[in-house]
Amino acid sequence: MQLKKEEIRKRIEDAAREDFLKHGFIKTSMRTIAKKARISTSNIYNYFKSKDYLFYSLIDPIYEKVNNLLIVLFETEKNLGEDEFFRNISDVFTHPVGEIIKESAQELIILMDKSEGTKYEKFKEMLIKTIEAHFTESLTQEKRSRENDFNYTFVMHIIANNLLQGLLEIAKHYKNDDWVDFNIDLLIKYHINGISILFN
Repeated sequence: MQLKKEEIRKRIEDAAREDFLKHGFIKTSMRTIAKKARISTSNIYNYFKSKDYLFYSLIDPIYEKVNNLLIVLFETEKNLGEDEFFRNISDVFTHPVGEIIKESAQELIILMDKSEGTKYEKFKEMLIKTIEAHFTESLTQEKRSRENDFNYTFVMHIIANNLLQGLLEIAKHYKNDDWVDFNIDLLIKYHINGISILFN
């Protein structure tokens, strides 16, 4: 009996993940999830009391992973210094981000692009602003004169947006683990080299 319940719960989660990924939170219904999971609509509520509860049971873990990784990255850069941080970028960034994509690509896409109507609907925007602020703060003081502050902030916004969108594209087109590692490495090298020009 317990095994059957676990199997049904997994079918529900798989169906929900597929529908959230395809239609987003707002346009997904418990009725369509139940139908795809091959159970009655009334029975799905024995496992998840609401669509919100089901959504968060799938997406809360990836939110925690991304949020914690960002904290660790900023702390690591602070402790190592920028030069040492970038020399070890594979260990401190490429590998951890790659693991998230390999383990939870679909959940990551849902969190970033399909969460309208949930508490996470502004998370992608917040993440871009956080990365943008960090990049801007990293500019040397001589590069941040009053007349250039606005321009650098906007360019940092574009860079932060492109970096995050690039990682999402890798998640969306996932082929295999080696492919993920290779493309994240290229993406990071591209951004590091681009940003370094601003420091010269």
